[in-house]
Amino acid sequence: MAVTIKDIAREAGLGTSTVSAYLNGVAVRAKNKAAIEAAIKKLGYIRNDFARGLKTHKSKTVGIIIPELSNTFGTTIIGSVEEVLSKSGYGILVCDYKATGKTQAQTVDFLLSKMVDALVVIMPDSADGSFLDAAVNGGIPVVVIDRLINRSDVVQIVINNREVSYAATAQMLEAGHKSIGIITGNPEIYTAAQRLGGYRDALVKSGCFNEKYIYDGGLSVEGGYLAMKQLLASHPEITGLFVTNYEMTVGAIVALNECGKKIGKDLSFVGFDNLDLSRVVTPRLATVNQPMESMGRAAGEILLKAIAEGTMQAQTISLSASFDEGESITKM
Repeated sequence: MAVTIKDIAREAGLGTSTVSAYLNGVAVRAKNKAAIEAAIKKLGYIRNDFARGLKTHKSKTVGIIIPELSNTFGTTIIGSVEEVLSKSGYGILVCDYKATGKTQAQTVDFLLSKMVDALVVIMPDSADGSFLDAAVNGGIPVVVIDRLINRSDVVQIVINNREVSYAATAQMLEAGHKSIGIITGNPEIYTAAQRLGGYRDALVKSGCFNEKYIYDGGLSVEGGYLAMKQLLASHPEITGLFVTNYEMTVGAIVALNECGKKIGKDLSFVGFDNLDLSRVVTPRLATVNQPMESMGRAAGEILLKAIAEGTMQAQTISLSASFDEGESITKM
């Protein structure tokens, strides 16, 4: 038989109201707290958050939607969101919708059926935000991270993609490079379009832009690998390269290694998000580094505030990425 609050109160020699207050996060006297915790340990009490949620309409859980759990950017953000939420007694329920074969809308419906108190959407697959209708109409706070969608009733957190991509490309131009390629993603995706735009702006301004140097790497390791192979085969004159996400950066480096090309010596190289690469690549990569931890923490803090106040102020927050010059850009 499950241990109840009454059992704990009886064992601790306290009233049920005192035990209930403690279990709901209310401060109680130190000696009462010690007695309650001793009773919980002795009786093996496990709080039933599901049953509690049925009464309070709060599950103390936040749903997180991500395309693929293999995506390093996304999982890093999840860790930061969870770190913030856990300090307030909240847990997370993560759904990788590509692995399940469900749509984003179906994934939202699933999480709502689990009575989540809020939603975080990382890297939505398009600008169409209609998949969030059920959540927003139901009063569920939503934070979207990385890509803008066409909604004005949620919080959206992005970085200064165009600006920092311009700066990264400009570094290679300043080093004397004129034939600079880019491995990017589908231009219909917000981040891909913005990063390509920054690259294009810098090269057009310098008079060095060449449409033929743009290659789609599909935002994946395999895509980055294939794009790098094609770029090397078709345009051996290229002396600089900008790769616009972490997975494609990994794939491009693998392809360069297979072709016997040396970063910095044969090809100046700028990647995205150094993460583990800084420990395995020589020379140290020049990288655009996204404030992933800050993005995750901001999302967690915004949602906790929204849940507590019962309302959320819709807004778009742009955080600044940084550029690490590394050692992989050499002068011509």
